[in-house]
Amino acid sequence: MNGKHERAARPAPADLNSREAVEHFRKGAEEFMKKATRSKESAMKALVESGIYTKTGKLSKNYRS
Repeated sequence: MNGKHERAARPAPADLNSREAVEHFRKGAEEFMKKATRSKESAMKALVESGIYTKTGKLSKNYRS
C-alpha cells in the first residue's frame, strides 16, 4: 500500500446485503467521520483526497454549477 489509505483489518463480507456487511460499512463510515471531522484542516484534507475540492480550496470541476 502507498500509506495514503488504511485498510480494514478484515475484508468486507461477500454478501453485501447481510447484517455483517451493513455493520462493517457502518463501523468504517463512523471511523472515517471521526478522523475527517476532527478539525477544519482534517475535513478539508478529506474533501481534497476525495476530489470534491482542489488543493487551493476551490470546488473541483465536477461539483461546480
